[in-house]
Amino acid sequence: MIQAVFKRPAHKQSALNRPFFFDAAHWVQKKALLGLISTVAIFFALPSSAANLAEIYDLSVNNDPQLAAAKAGYLAQREIKSQAKAGLLPRVVVGGAASDNKRRTKLNDQAYNDNSWQVVINQPVFRLDRWFLLQQSKNIEAQAKAQFTAEQQQLIYRVAESYLNILEAQDRYGASIAERDAVQRQLEQVQQRFDVGLVAITDVLESTAAFDTSTVSVIEAEGAQTISFESLLRLTGQSFSQIESLSADFPVEYPEPRDEEAWVNAALQQNFSLIAAREAVNSARKQIQIARSGHMPTVDAQAYYAESRSGGGGFFGSATDIRAMELQLNVPIYSGGLTKSQTRQAGYQLEQAQRNFDLTQRTVVENTRSLYSALNTDVARVKARQKGIDSSQSALDATQTGYEVGTRNIVDVLLAQQRLYLAQFQYASARYQYIKDTLRLKEIVGTLSPEDIYALNKYIEGEQGIGKLQPTTR
Repeated sequence: MIQAVFKRPAHKQSALNRPFFFDAAHWVQKKALLGLISTVAIFFALPSSAANLAEIYDLSVNNDPQLAAAKAGYLAQREIKSQAKAGLLPRVVVGGAASDNKRRTKLNDQAYNDNSWQVVINQPVFRLDRWFLLQQSKNIEAQAKAQFTAEQQQLIYRVAESYLNILEAQDRYGASIAERDAVQRQLEQVQQRFDVGLVAITDVLESTAAFDTSTVSVIEAEGAQTISFESLLRLTGQSFSQIESLSADFPVEYPEPRDEEAWVNAALQQNFSLIAAREAVNSARKQIQIARSGHMPTVDAQAYYAESRSGGGGFFGSATDIRAMELQLNVPIYSGGLTKSQTRQAGYQLEQAQRNFDLTQRTVVENTRSLYSALNTDVARVKARQKGIDSSQSALDATQTGYEVGTRNIVDVLLAQQRLYLAQFQYASARYQYIKDTLRLKEIVGTLSPEDIYALNKYIEGEQGIGKLQPTTR
């Protein structure tokens, strides 16, 4: 059994065996009310505190233009089924006419009115093309539903990716500030030692150059951090300047089961882009049947009733009632090659749909294997980066001690500081990449759902960051 990567309560069903599939019609109705409530609540809450991942996601569900466009497209595609069904149901047409007439003869002038009305009921009896259209509409609706669900999953990933990118930019900014502050303290110490003649002027110049470089890094990182928030504006329609950080106790674990083929098989069954491509193939097959139906006869039953009243044409005028029931048979003999051309066209479209399905299937397999491998690499990378912080801290302490006793120079100290903050940032970045790959793998497998956002949000808390982690200096 494939387990969820983010831990959930034990009674929850396995994420890989429980594919995410929105009931889109219910979703559209429910989100209208919930969206208004959450949007209003979050709008008043955000200015006083940093937003968390769940709040960003709730806002995005109701404000992301890409998802809104996908929803409109899905609802439009759903109407095809009703339109196809209408082609098999009775059609009733009522019409009428009234005229004011004047007739002039040698004997007299005559004015009279003509009035008539009619009702025609037409019921298709044998319309093979319309029957296949109805069957095709079911495939079109299923394809649209799968595409819409895929868009919903993509929104989940886009929200998480944007959020994590901002946290990464913040950590880079925090690391730059921490490094600059450490270099500044180092510069002050070197300056004091130079003033009393313990070090050469070159140490002061090296420290000053390092401080200037770190200041530039802070400026660049600050600009990148500010820009990173723009993605939230696109998703939610609101501006943000502060979000909560990822907890230090977030678990990093290998995906279960440790079986690549199990993930691939699940993706082949549950990936929604693949489901949509499969339904497109089924729809294309139905299109061939629809085109071939152009050779088949059609039978319609028709009931007709009409009344007409005329004040002219005789002393008392005239009145006519017509009732008729008939079966209409039409047998296509020759259509200028249209039917054959449409059949060939449908055949090419089927081949196109099949090729697209094959491409999608191969892409899904490739991405699943790549992400599974990347996720295992991510876990090892995070553990290695965590050890790298301890090693860099120890190296800095040793280098600082060596500088004090004269066995190391200031350049060695500055480089050791730089390596420490780089190690801290690389550790944070590795954790974010692990989360991205986890969510992406679940999206490929078709199990990514809002529950994953809310489960991840449990590890989102107040401000932390690399800037809080200061190396030991002497």
